Amino acid sequence: MPHFCIYDKTACMRFFLIPALLLFLSSCFTKTSPRPKPYIWKKEWAYKPIYEDAAIAKQIRYIDSALPVKNPGNIYAKDNLIYQLELGRGVHIIDNAVPSQAHRVGFIVINGSSQISIKGNFLYSNSYEDLVVVDVSNGNSVTEAGRVANAYPQGRYEYYYLEPPEAGYYQCPSYDSVVIGWKKDSVYAGCYKN
Repeated sequence: MPHFCIYDKTACMRFFLIPALLLFLSSCFTKTSPRPKPYIWKKEWAYKPIYEDAAIAKQIRYIDSALPVKNPGNIYAKDNLIYQLELGRGVHIIDNAVPSQAHRVGFIVINGSSQISIKGNFLYSNSYEDLVVVDVSNGNSVTEAGRVANAYPQGRYEYYYLEPPEAGYYQCPSYDSVVIGWKKDSVYAGCYKN
């Protein structure tokens, strides 16, 4: 114990209390991960969102031609057909009557989709925040058999096309419409994807 503690109790308390307080407060600070360089607002060649009104984007429709597979997802087989998810876009229909000559014959547009399941004559998928039921009993046309609105509330803000396909700066999307794709353009790019 320091010698001044004998004569001045207040000085003694300060001598021990201040370092203890500083030690306690230092535990409140945490290390942070490095951030990208601060962005300077200027136009540059970057990704820009392609928007569509939510009501139009959620419409289920059938296209009777083959589309290229870009972002494949899960697969289901039913009778002589194979249904393959295209992340964010919908479902490829593949004719598998002759397995050695399997070929794509159509596409079901289900924007905002990330999973599919089939039971009986019905295909189940998400469309952004909704659960949709599609009647696939007729192979070359489909109809929406049902929809449960807001079954996946987080789906409105967590879907495949919410960010561009490549890392880097991009134009921040607006949340009052839905993003159905991305294109390069001269934009003010304020968001960043790792």
